[in-house]
Formats: sequence, C-alpha cells, structure tokens
Amino acid sequence: MISFDKIDQHDWRYDLLMLYLSVMHNHIYYHHIHILNRENIPQKGQPTIVIANHQNGLMDAMAVLHTLYLDRRQPIFIAKGSLFKQKTVARLLRFLKLMPTFRSADGNRDDLRSNLALYQRAAQILKDGGTIVIFPEATHHYGHYLSSFKKGFGRIAFSAEEINDFKLGLQVLPMNIHYSNYFNFHSDLMVTVGTPFTFEEFFEMYRRNPNDAYLALNQKAHEQVKQITPDIDIPEYRDEIETITQLFSCSYLQKKRLPSDFLPNQKEASMTIIANLRHFREESPETFVTLMEDIRLYTSMLTESGLTHPVIIASPSPISLALRIIGLIVLSPLFLFGYINNFIPRLTTRFIVGKTDDPMMRSSLQYGAGIVLIFPLWYLLTFVLAWVFSGHLWFAAAYIILTILTGFLVHYYKIWCLKLFTFFRKVLIRKTKAFKEILQLNQKITGTMEDILH
Repeated sequence: MISFDKIDQHDWRYDLLMLYLSVMHNHIYYHHIHILNRENIPQKGQPTIVIANHQNGLMDAMAVLHTLYLDRRQPIFIAKGSLFKQKTVARLLRFLKLMPTFRSADGNRDDLRSNLALYQRAAQILKDGGTIVIFPEATHHYGHYLSSFKKGFGRIAFSAEEINDFKLGLQVLPMNIHYSNYFNFHSDLMVTVGTPFTFEEFFEMYRRNPNDAYLALNQKAHEQVKQITPDIDIPEYRDEIETITQLFSCSYLQKKRLPSDFLPNQKEASMTIIANLRHFREESPETFVTLMEDIRLYTSMLTESGLTHPVIIASPSPISLALRIIGLIVLSPLFLFGYINNFIPRLTTRFIVGKTDDPMMRSSLQYGAGIVLIFPLWYLLTFVLAWVFSGHLWFAAAYIILTILTGFLVHYYKIWCLKLFTFFRKVLIRKTKAFKEILQLNQKITGTMEDILH
C-alpha cells in the first residue's frame, strides 16, 4: 500500500491541472452548470465531510470538485479500493487526492484491516481543517434514487471527532448532483448544496455502541440528501416513474409559466411529480398500478414505432419545417467539414467508450479520454500540420478554430437531423392503427397526470 501521509498538502501541480480541467469541464463538456446555494459551503479550513448521491461515475466526483474548488480548495476523495490495485494507477489517484476504502468484495482481510489506518488518516485530515468527499452509497447507479448509505462515512466522521475529544465541530455538507442527460455531450449539470449539519446528538450513543451511532448518523445524512434529491423511492416502478418525470416535466413547467429548458426548474418539476405520484399511490393504489402499466406499454409502443414523446405531441407549422430543412441544407458544407476533420478523435473516443460494460462510466470515459486528452492532442497535431503545409500561422489558426467550432456543429446537426427524420416518420405512419393507439394511450396517460398534478 502506498503512503497517503502527505495527500492533504496543497500541491501547485494540482492547481495547474485544475486550470485545464476547469475549462474542459465547465466550458467544453457541459453546456450550462448550475450551482445552487453555494453560500452553504463552509469556509476553507473548517473541517467538512461532503456527502452526495452517486449516479454517474467519475463525473459525480468532477461535479463536486469543481463546486468546492471555487476557493482553490483541494478536497480528498474516498474511492473504492479496487481502483488502487496497480501501483502506477494508485500513485496517479493519490496525486488526484483520492484515498481508498475497501469492502469485502474489493479485497482480502489485509485490505479490510488497512481501512482502519485509512479512516484514521482521513480523520486527521479533518482535524487539520481539511475537506473529505465521500459518496455514502459506495457505488453509482442509473436513475434518480438514493440507495442505502454504508458505514464508512460514519466511521470517518466519528473517528475525526474522537481524536479531537469530540470538540472538532465537524460539518457534514449534503449535496445533490443532477444531470439533464447522463450520457450526452454538452448537456447541463446542476449541483445543489444543502445545509451543513453536525451530529453531536449521537456522541453518547457512539461511546456506548459505535455501530448504533453509525446507523443513526447514516439515517440523518440520508434524510438530508433526500430533501434535495429527486428520490424515486418506489423500487418496483422506478423505471416507469423515471419515464413519467421525463415526459411530463416540460408540460408541467409550461402550465406554471416557467422556462422548461432551465435545469433547476426541471429538477423541481421532477421532485413535485415524484411526490404527487407517491401520494397518488397511497390514495388510489389500483389506478396507480394501471398508470404504471400504461406507461410501460406507451414506452414500448414508442420504441417499436421509432417515435418519441416530444414528436407525438408536437405540431410544427409547414413554414417551421421548411426553415429547418433550409437551415440544414445551408449548414451542410460546414457539417461535412467538421465531420471529416473531427472523424478520427470522434471514432477513437467512441471506441474507448464502447470498451466499458458499465453504462454509467461512458460519460466519464467520453470526458476523460475524449475531451481531456484525445481531442486536444488531435487539434494540436492538426494545427502543426496546417502550419507546416501552408507556411502561414494565420491559416493554421483559422483552420483549427473552424475545426473546433464545426466539431460542435456536428454534434447538434446530427440531433437536428434525427428530430426532423423522426417527425417525417410520424407523418408517414400517422394514419396507421398503431399510431392511433399510441395517440389514444398518450391522451389517457396525459389525462391521468393532469388529475395528479392539478
């Protein structure tokens, strides 16, 4: 095991890396980043444990890191021990301020025994005024829900207080990480900072029975994170409720006369829909089950028809469609330029992303391998070659700027084309029996949801 004795020392090389990553993360990979209630973050130097939901692999850690780095804070992250098996990787992770914690599934008894020393090291970091970040669920998952919290978070928290004679005043800071889309490049990210809390009410319990104190703190922490999280806590219908929030958040916001493309509004709408569905299930369990079955059937029918819910409910005018077609034709030369000049980095990134079996790691690889490494190296190579072959610096600069800008265009152009093609598919099948059944089911679901959200 490598040493983590100096992991909390401020590192100027880490600051240099963060300058680069801040540009790539905040201005390139994501379209908009929203940080709510950042004033709740304790001052730098105040011992703090940050806890957050965990859905999207490395991107969750990056979201928390960039939220905390506003004051050049270098927080220490607690990560699963299986990542540290190779020494070279372990050294890199240590440089990135990651420390391991092991579960029974991660290693042998020696690994598990090493947890005690690492918990003590984390506790010392907190005593010295540091910030520890941990994802108490201990694993990431797809979907908006909170799973149970593991004991490692509580062990670190109580250890930090214990070595300071329970006078540390450790702050636990809950956060929620929310995405407009888990997988798409240039989507939106939102971090909600909750209200920090302490846990001195469990100190006496910890002295009597540490395990009971861990469970009590976990329960309190879970409730605090749940308050700011769209938590679908009906496991048997998690997928169906997730679909409902995606389908009806926009229409709900439009009726409230709120911007439907603003991620904080979308999250608030999702939380309202989930809460109303939870209440509806209690009041009308049979009708609730029918709604879930209808949603499942509606999703299946959309998939079979090749249509989407927005296309089903949309009715663009002929003038609007004509303008879209003209726009795509006019932009097609730029699309072709961008597609050709960005083909190799796009293909390479897609190949690397396709190597993972874990879908919730795809955006992490897309960002880490593609945005941070492959595309910048490709653009640098393109710039040098353009300069060498043209003999003009201005030409190389103009060429690479156009390559980068049209790279963004390629991403959006494909989305625009897909939407247009899907709408034309709707026109082609609009008189079929299958399409009429989709419309009828849509109207039935919409009527039920209007009653639920009235």
